[in-house]
Amino acid sequence: MKGLIVASAMLLPLAYPARACDALVKTSEALNRGDEVGARAAAAPERTNACSSTEAALTRRVAALATFNRIANAVGAGARLDTFEGELEAVLSDVGGPWQILDALGDIDRERKNYERAATYYQQALEDAANEELTPEWMAPDKAYILRLDRLASEMRLAAIKPVKLAMRGACKFSYRGVSIRKKATPVRYVFGTAEFTPEGLQSAKDLFECLKSAKADAITLIGHTDPIGSAEANLKLSLARAEALANYLVGAGYKGTWTTIGKGEEEPFKPDDPGAYDEAMLHQLDRRVEVDVEK
Repeated sequence: MKGLIVASAMLLPLAYPARACDALVKTSEALNRGDEVGARAAAAPERTNACSSTEAALTRRVAALATFNRIANAVGAGARLDTFEGELEAVLSDVGGPWQILDALGDIDRERKNYERAATYYQQALEDAANEELTPEWMAPDKAYILRLDRLASEMRLAAIKPVKLAMRGACKFSYRGVSIRKKATPVRYVFGTAEFTPEGLQSAKDLFECLKSAKADAITLIGHTDPIGSAEANLKLSLARAEALANYLVGAGYKGTWTTIGKGEEEPFKPDDPGAYDEAMLHQLDRRVEVDVEK
């Protein structure tokens, strides 16, 4: 976790937009010289009167990055990230982002095994990073970090007790800043040994339908996976039956696109970011999933 948050900070360049209101320029200059107090002062509401609403929002986010960088440096020097949780939450409440703050809060909750909150934060970070108006290119994560955020959001959904939505703000996306993420692991759960949805599984299936509807997905492949409990032959059949059960639900709910189903059984276990963070029961829970591969 420590290495990840420091890597996030290192993505920030020493630059600011060439054409910007004075408050944004001054705040960016303070960020570049590591002056958190100066960045906050430059971003004060009375200083942003001449800025457009977008510039004012971006100015506050740049000031938030000055706070984030201080915290990242402290964590890099050995401080615990969770000791800064209150500050990070205060910045999020005041500014609504940026993605680095949301990512850090996700790391805190992942460490605490609060997987539902972690999934929410990682998904929000991914969506915030994709907002090109409030996250301009110089502030955005690179391709590898976008993929990391999506991977962790998916992993936390699978680990969470309660279903977590595939999209937090607006329509579902399968591309972020030009980075295509066609395949998503859905947390649709089934009664043990059957292809029957649990109540939580049904809720997740409904969420997937809404996601596909908002994304206008024309064609999908549903890929079923099981844990290694039982015979390989039985698990192969079960994984296909579960993928088909989900497909039948989606069609019944109104999905108009084309679809295919594949069963992988226990052949492709889920690969978590840190396998040592989970016991065997949780690792098996991560294995039990249906992935949706979207073509548009």
